[in-house]
Amino acid sequence: MTRALVGGLLAASLAVVAGCSAAPRSEPEAVADTHVAVPTEQAAPQGALGTPADPVRVAVVGDSLTAGGGRMLSWGLTPDTWISYAKGDGVDYVGGWAKGGTTVQEQAAHVRPISDVDVLVLMAGTNDVRLHIGFAEAAASYDSIVSTIHAKHVIVGAIPPYDRDPRAAAVYEQQLRRYVATKGWDFVDPWGFARDGLRYRAGISVDGIHPVTAGYQRLGENYRAAILRVVSTPVAG
Repeated sequence: MTRALVGGLLAASLAVVAGCSAAPRSEPEAVADTHVAVPTEQAAPQGALGTPADPVRVAVVGDSLTAGGGRMLSWGLTPDTWISYAKGDGVDYVGGWAKGGTTVQEQAAHVRPISDVDVLVLMAGTNDVRLHIGFAEAAASYDSIVSTIHAKHVIVGAIPPYDRDPRAAAVYEQQLRRYVATKGWDFVDPWGFARDGLRYRAGISVDGIHPVTAGYQRLGENYRAAILRVVSTPVAG
């Protein structure tokens, strides 16, 4: 092989690598962007929980990002309710509590026990940030919700970008992530598709708080992947 041919092949390889590189993210402000995307969904092993014959029982708790806007989850599911896209085909939605504008403390005060829950998905914190409630004050309410639902597995979701105060949201979330690790729960960030640094990516949100309907669909699909992943993990103890 001639030196000219080797040089040409090397140049072509470098061009391919450069073309596959991710687009640069916007620079975070004062807080490191440590978000990790939820793993892609994999098929559950044959005979495992999460099949139509043996579905996963899922309860959800949260604010407007779970309820579907400034409403209550008990009013029914809508295209802006992420569980609409996670349920079915081996995942059963069995209830929970969510209302627009609520803090995690309010959610803890209203949630009620649900029998035989396999996975609890708890996504809260945006309204705590909005009302300047620090995570230290909110932490006990996460414990209360988890104790009330008493699920076999717990997924605590990252809060989405919060364009009105992105740094405060990032600080809260870093503290939440560390707290979840001490509890042995699963921390999942399903918002990778929506993030541009600490803010929403262009076109994903119209108000800097909630995603558009297509974003709720992506959110539900990512949570479904996380749900099926955690039920394939043995419960400690």
